Amino acid sequence: MKLAAAGSSLLLALTATARSQATDVSDPTDRIVVASRIYALVQQYFAHWDGAPRVDVERAYREYVGDVIHGATRRDFGLATLRFVAALHNGHTQFLDSQMDGRPLKFRLVEIEGQWVVLGSQDKRLDRGAIVRTLAGRPVEDFVRDSARYVAASNDRLARTHVFSYPALFPERVPIGLASGDVVVIDRAAPADAPPLPMPGVEGRWIQPGEVAYIRVASFGDPGNERKAIDFVRQFASSRSLVVDVRGNGGGATPRQLTAALINRPWRFWQDSTPQRNALAEAQGLPPMFVSRDNPVQTVSPDAYQGSLFLLIDRFCGSACEDFVMPFKTTGRAVLIGETTQGSSGNPYRADLGNGMSVSIGAVRYRYPDGSAFEGVGIAPDVAIERRIADIAAGRDVVMARAQELAASK
Repeated sequence: MKLAAAGSSLLLALTATARSQATDVSDPTDRIVVASRIYALVQQYFAHWDGAPRVDVERAYREYVGDVIHGATRRDFGLATLRFVAALHNGHTQFLDSQMDGRPLKFRLVEIEGQWVVLGSQDKRLDRGAIVRTLAGRPVEDFVRDSARYVAASNDRLARTHVFSYPALFPERVPIGLASGDVVVIDRAAPADAPPLPMPGVEGRWIQPGEVAYIRVASFGDPGNERKAIDFVRQFASSRSLVVDVRGNGGGATPRQLTAALINRPWRFWQDSTPQRNALAEAQGLPPMFVSRDNPVQTVSPDAYQGSLFLLIDRFCGSACEDFVMPFKTTGRAVLIGETTQGSSGNPYRADLGNGMSVSIGAVRYRYPDGSAFEGVGIAPDVAIERRIADIAAGRDVVMARAQELAASK
């Protein structure tokens, strides 16, 4: 199983609360010791060298040490560490610091049709679908590009998307310049004047009573969500078509039982590999070893759902959400509708660095069952539907509308 990553865990990376009595990083020697330990953990456990050539990592580490030596504050150290970790190009390799600013931004932008657009906001002056020109006094594209260097991600799209999951990269007051000419200043210290969008853990309902049903699973972080989803599958077992919506699902624990409840044909899990260091072999000049595993064919549950299946996916579906989606893609069991998923795996090795800091190292690299690349690639939909600014502004869910059309035609 794996814990939540990408969308949901990226926020945790800046708001972790675990603390210990180990040394702080106020002294340069202490900072170098912590940085060296992170580097050593990467060398021992990191599984994603295909996406981060060692020569590039060595260069990034030298820059990291220089930043650590000259940085005066804990924030300087934290930002330098985030930048080094981001250079590893893996969404499951993350640095956590409980003292970084984790207060919510109260807004999220997303790149749509070449523009940066408000996807959600807790400020009534900031409408969904509004086009943003500047952020914190800079062209929004410049701000995102520079901030993405601090974001742990397996591809550039994921890094740019999740800049807004890293509140520590933003100032206390965030001026947002809109295409309309208005400037909205978000004061992160002030109470929000609009509630966040509701995100129920699991919901289920009939779209067409007795014919087409709908299940939404917002996260696999709570094991209870998987059980509730399975209950809905059983409740809708007689339906002709079932739409399962995992958009925005950042992961959690791999939902193998939910997969078994829905997949009605043999399937296989990822191919995976993890590093295995052998000092004697490496001393003789051999490269580091990796242990690989092909997962066996999974048998079909006799009570698996038999109707037509449609999965709704997007750029925020990551980690265990992708574990869930992948078998339906490779077997053709479901029609996938929406956007390509994140493309991030890791099953991290976690280490406490002391004083509220910790690091997670992506220790497992996945490939599709046929051996093709997954990391940084993601899972492509069968029916691609790109977001449109007009749909966001109008509150239209065109992905859901298309799914209903296809489900009704079966």
